Amino acid sequence: MVPLPAMRAARHSRDLIRFKYSLTGSDSLLIRSHEDTGTSIGPYDLGFLIERDGKPLQRVTLKSLPEFRRENSFFSKAFRTLAVTRACGKEGPIYFVSMQYMGDELSAALVFVIVPSAQRYQVSALPMFSGGTVDISTADPLHLEVWNNLNEGSCNACKTPYEITKYDIRDGKPVQILQQRTRRLYSSGQFPDSRIRFIP
Repeated sequence: MVPLPAMRAARHSRDLIRFKYSLTGSDSLLIRSHEDTGTSIGPYDLGFLIERDGKPLQRVTLKSLPEFRRENSFFSKAFRTLAVTRACGKEGPIYFVSMQYMGDELSAALVFVIVPSAQRYQVSALPMFSGGTVDISTADPLHLEVWNNLNEGSCNACKTPYEITKYDIRDGKPVQILQQRTRRLYSSGQFPDSRIRFIP
């Protein structure tokens, strides 16, 4: 798990590569960011780019995703990448990128699943969730559980039921297989800030 470092404030409006993560000997994932001097939120992430031998291979832009087309234009300009990580499956590595809206612990979070294919990568976004995590099975990283805070407590830190949605990654795409509500109550503080958790 690689958490992304904080950035210093910009003197001028700028586009930048905030972080680079090596996928293979020839492929890298680059977090693309933008910062305006007229705002106080700091740099926000535009999405990411996958390069091969230093040349663009695939580009993912947040504002082009269906989840962001339904929101106002500012929504996609306030996400920051939390972590980039990988898990080893039977057929090779699977990569994950977690992002979250810059608000509080219940702000919307988004996790991308990146599965290598023959020449490129299958990139999919899991549905947005709040105040929870994506559990990745170390035994089978193609099996994922998304924990979503149902916000039935009286405050952000209060305990509440969670909704757990289970997915299998098939042909590089998440397929929902089960959804259930927990009987036990949880609080958002019980989950990692990276919004990704590995479980046996």
